[in-house]
Amino acid sequence: MRGTLRKKYILAGSLLIAGFMICLLFTVSLLKERVVENWNHRKLNSIAMEVSAELVKAKGMIPQERIDNLATENDVTIAITDENLTVLSSTRSWETINGHLGEKTKKTIYNDKKKLDSEGNSFASYFDDANSAFFVEILKVPEYGYLIIRRSINGLNSSMQVMVICFLIAAGITMVCGTLVIIYLSGRMVQPIQEINRVTGQISNLNFDEKAIVKSKDEFGALAESVNVMSDRLKESMGELQKEVEMRKTLVRNMAHELKTPVAVIMGYAENMAYITDQPEKIEKYCKVISEECNRMDVIVHQMLEDSAYKQGENLLNKTDFLPRELLDNIRRCYLDEFPERKGRYVEINEIKGSIRGDMAVIQRAVYNFIKNAVTYGEKDGEIRITAKEEREFVHFIVFNQGKPIPKEEQEKIWNVFYKVSTARTRSRNSFGIGLSIVKQAAEAHGGSVGVQNVPGGVEFCFTIKNR
Repeated sequence: MRGTLRKKYILAGSLLIAGFMICLLFTVSLLKERVVENWNHRKLNSIAMEVSAELVKAKGMIPQERIDNLATENDVTIAITDENLTVLSSTRSWETINGHLGEKTKKTIYNDKKKLDSEGNSFASYFDDANSAFFVEILKVPEYGYLIIRRSINGLNSSMQVMVICFLIAAGITMVCGTLVIIYLSGRMVQPIQEINRVTGQISNLNFDEKAIVKSKDEFGALAESVNVMSDRLKESMGELQKEVEMRKTLVRNMAHELKTPVAVIMGYAENMAYITDQPEKIEKYCKVISEECNRMDVIVHQMLEDSAYKQGENLLNKTDFLPRELLDNIRRCYLDEFPERKGRYVEINEIKGSIRGDMAVIQRAVYNFIKNAVTYGEKDGEIRITAKEEREFVHFIVFNQGKPIPKEEQEKIWNVFYKVSTARTRSRNSFGIGLSIVKQAAEAHGGSVGVQNVPGGVEFCFTIKNR
């Protein structure tokens, strides 16, 4: 396929030039007599008008020498007659001697008599097979008679043939030069297309490092720029897709790991219950363990469904107006119910004066997730401080806990599903690594964001929503 477009350009251009030359040659051969006739008509009429003016000015007495000079300069014969066609002066000596015109001239005047009387002038042309032409311009000069301008052309066809030969030579030179120019221009035109085709071929092979180099500022340059932009975006999208695939592989692997343990516990306790039918205390204990493991799996499944719903763009929010004090009281109540024996300080700071617009239940779960992480991963009985404040159209909930800082390289990863800073999976902490991912999705659903930073004495998590 390479070079096909260039060949088409060359063929089309050559055919166009050849067609133009053929049409021009055909037109010349078809109209040559008419062109010659029109040119001679204009020329002879111009001479007739000039001689007529001098004739009137000299009152019919133009010197013979002047008439001979005009005839010689314009390669014509000139005759002046009275109204009876008696020759008064002529550049043909035999007409002057005999006093009458040639038969062809007289016949022309008789044929055009009506036109001469009405319009004052006439023109006639004669072409014969003897390769000659004869042209006559007749002008009627009032009070003086007739002015006849004649021109004979011999070897007309030979002259036209010479002209056609010259034309063909010029056409051939034009054809060769035109073809060379078309070859050069087609090469310049096809080069950007070949460059773009090369790069798109690399893109089809998932190689996004190649760039189309087209320096022209025309449509080809714009197309090359678009291809380069497309390549960069595809490269970026492929990178994100690969990360997404890796994350999904990790997600499936971690989810299988999280569900494998409770399933194994349930299966083990269920199989052993057949051997302790006569021990009510143990049966009660086994049932409690099975119930706890089922609840554990139920929490994992529900959290996964909630995270998936956010990522699919489903609208899970039921926004209402509520006071921040009400939200903080609910979070404190959940904290005291779940961790009644914890002795660390729990501090609330509310800097919001008005109400908040959002889904109160979703915001409460998100902020409380920070509280649970503070208890689970922070310093034992260390201080936990929750701050609610507003900044322009945004509302921030900041949870501080005393404890070890989170490594800088881990701070972006903790928002991924099943990711934990501590790689050791301990069932005692009852943590699945899903909560922070849901918190991030909830913040983004509210038009906000999440963040984490190490501060003196501990770590701060921030949950931001757009108010109103």
